[in-house]
Amino acid sequence: VVLRRESLSCPTFNNLKTLSLGEWCISRGANFDILVRLLHHTPYLENLFLQLEMNFDIQNALGRCKPNGGSFSCKHLRMVKIKCTKDDPRVHMLAQLFKANDIPLEKICVHRSGSFSEYLG
Repeated sequence: VVLRRESLSCPTFNNLKTLSLGEWCISRGANFDILVRLLHHTPYLENLFLQLEMNFDIQNALGRCKPNGGSFSCKHLRMVKIKCTKDDPRVHMLAQLFKANDIPLEKICVHRSGSFSEYLG
């Protein structure tokens, strides 16, 4: 709640070229509001790295996965790298979000490792 409220007054980062974000930018249920707000405030971003947590509660999220889209313009974005487990459904949702904002799928590179079942034991 605090992060969402604070992200509304986020300044524009005109000089930011590379951004690396972890799990915190994607809240439970695969809501991308904070990610979209950050991308909206980084108009000259060239490289984006997203690290999705291995211990993501897939069962809980699948019942609530209704990703909120949003618009942003990253005309200079050359590459999006996503690191996740092979079963993470958020990768497809992120791809749809980027595609809806005119970022071609060719610019998205996904590195998958293991599966949720392997991490759950």
